[in-house]
Amino acid sequence: MVLGIIGMGFAWRYASTIWPVSRTIGDGLVIVATLVWALLALAFISRAVRFPHSVLQEMRHPVASSFVSLFPATTMLVAIGFVPWLRPLSLVLFAIGVVLQLSYAAWQSAGLWRGKHPNEATTPGLYLPTVANNFISAMACGALGFTDAGLVFLGAGLFSWLSLE
Repeated sequence: MVLGIIGMGFAWRYASTIWPVSRTIGDGLVIVATLVWALLALAFISRAVRFPHSVLQEMRHPVASSFVSLFPATTMLVAIGFVPWLRPLSLVLFAIGVVLQLSYAAWQSAGLWRGKHPNEATTPGLYLPTVANNFISAMACGALGFTDAGLVFLGAGLFSWLSLE
């Protein structure tokens, strides 16, 4: 939900720069997405604290493990959403998201490199931790003005994509 709502908010914000539409609708969508993200983040963190075995089981699952990476991805998208309003908060959310993204992608990739990933569990979800999250990191770097770091993340996402093909 967060991905779609915030994506529509970003699209509407951009549309307001080239067409005579109100930016307020885009900002409202970003706020709604942020609220949904906050609720889901609290639920995920609560589950991780109360039932850590459940989160570890999900992280070790050959298919479901890829979707855990949506937490840092959406965190970085929310960081992009806050850039026009609260840059310091954007920087904090970006730092949290990028550290989680890099850590989780490295951990999951290590498991793939060992060759123990079952063929029947090979789904498009495998692209999320390394490809999609690096592209989102590149977007966040661009929004925050970290151009060189953004190019590194863009390259990492591209090479991750090629390595999975």
